[in-house]
Amino acid sequence: MSRVDGPRGRRDGVGEETRRRKVRLGARFMVGAALTVLLVGVLFVAVLPTPTFLEQRSDTARLESELSELEAERSEIQAEIDRLGTDSEIEAQARRNGYVQPGEEAYNILPTPIDPIGLPEVWPFTGVEQAMGVR
Repeated sequence: MSRVDGPRGRRDGVGEETRRRKVRLGARFMVGAALTVLLVGVLFVAVLPTPTFLEQRSDTARLESELSELEAERSEIQAEIDRLGTDSEIEAQARRNGYVQPGEEAYNILPTPIDPIGLPEVWPFTGVEQAMGVR
């Protein structure tokens, strides 16, 4: 007797179908496992970098605003450089520093002297102040 033709007929045929079911179940399990691994991989790729992406986005926005502030400051400084480069402004700066044109005379005005002895505010003798040259 062969295994195919057993005493009950095609008994091994039922075993063959059971084996096919097991193969199908195994194939389904493998497909499910592969899909699960794929889904977990997609989640790792999509979800884990999200906080870093959001942080980079906020950093980019902050740096762009800082850049625009620096560009505005740079344009103000460039305008001041252009203004200071004119002949009239150079002459004004030289005069503030005590320079004079050839042929001009420079005069220095001294500040009022400080009260050396600390006279009181109410002083009955006004002539003394004038004599001392204070106030």
